[in-house]
Amino acid sequence: MTERGTADRPVGATGQERGSGVRLEGVTKRFGEFTALDDVNIDIYENEFFSLLGPSGCGKTTLLRMIAGFEEPTLGSISVSGEAVQGVPPYRRPVNTVFQSYAIFPHLDVFENVAFGLKRSKVAKDEISRRVTEACAMVKLDGYERRKPAKMSGGQQQRVALARALVNRPKVLLLDEPLGALDLKLRREMQLELKNLQHEVGITFIYVTHDQEEALTMSDRIAVMNDGVVQQVADPALLYETPRNSFVANFIGQTNLLSGAAESVEGEKVTLVTPGGTRVEAIAQEGINPEPGSEVHAAVRPEKVRFGDTGDNVCVTEVRQVVYMGVSTQYITELPGGETLVLYQQNAQDSSSFKVGEEVPVAWDARNCLMLGE
Repeated sequence: MTERGTADRPVGATGQERGSGVRLEGVTKRFGEFTALDDVNIDIYENEFFSLLGPSGCGKTTLLRMIAGFEEPTLGSISVSGEAVQGVPPYRRPVNTVFQSYAIFPHLDVFENVAFGLKRSKVAKDEISRRVTEACAMVKLDGYERRKPAKMSGGQQQRVALARALVNRPKVLLLDEPLGALDLKLRREMQLELKNLQHEVGITFIYVTHDQEEALTMSDRIAVMNDGVVQQVADPALLYETPRNSFVANFIGQTNLLSGAAESVEGEKVTLVTPGGTRVEAIAQEGINPEPGSEVHAAVRPEKVRFGDTGDNVCVTEVRQVVYMGVSTQYITELPGGETLVLYQQNAQDSSSFKVGEEVPVAWDARNCLMLGE
């Protein structure tokens, strides 16, 4: 069964545990013989910025659509603020969705776009005016109320879509890759704005993205998905530092994955030998108990590897490629057995530089080398 994802339950300012914003229990979605989601169990808490992260086709958007009410689960249940929502149409659920395409009306100005849902709900004019003004101020669009979308930047149009969703005061805001159409610089600015906005409005945000940097930057917790299955749910630091399996390790940031046979197992410390003969000491995560001789996988992040000959793991490598990256330089090296090892070196004034073809020792500590599950 897929993990529920309740570890490290968030707490509010008073120290009280947060309540449930959205609960997914045994959620499975099939389209004919194709299983898009398989037994998903997640608790998403009130006032949490929660991201669904994974490659295209992993099921994250399908999951979001089921919370919104655009799809119904084949099996399992979905509840919002403790109330079951199966069979409840989208417009009656306490959620709103912001799409990548914005879906704002080009012939209406900002005020009319934001007010659209309120007018359909026959809210009083004075109330509409007050709430639209508040929503525009939330997203820093005060003074733009009578501007048409065609005269606005992509970032401003995105804010209009956010204001239109927030003006209805949903308990949960669903965001389906809303920054995907923006350029890199604006996207990074909007990431910080969205995170600040979520704190200000104090509601649950559920954010879909395939961009791991975006998820790490914005999220309180992240569910990493692949092939319709939740691989791991954790906060960004825990997810990065202690990935549960090889997929999560490779998908969240860059990692060096070393595979081989377990030569010895002493408590949590495992020594593996790669096919090329490199011995690697690693620390097994809780619940991972390899037998000597079994195939195992260990991961060490590039920033945990250093040039030098002091550490639990020391190897002489040959530099194969040098990539200057501004604040750091990436070195792609080759171990004696042919395995690739990547490391970063900060470009400080006293940092050394190495050339392609040069043989240099590298080292890393066993505590930074994690034995992974399958």
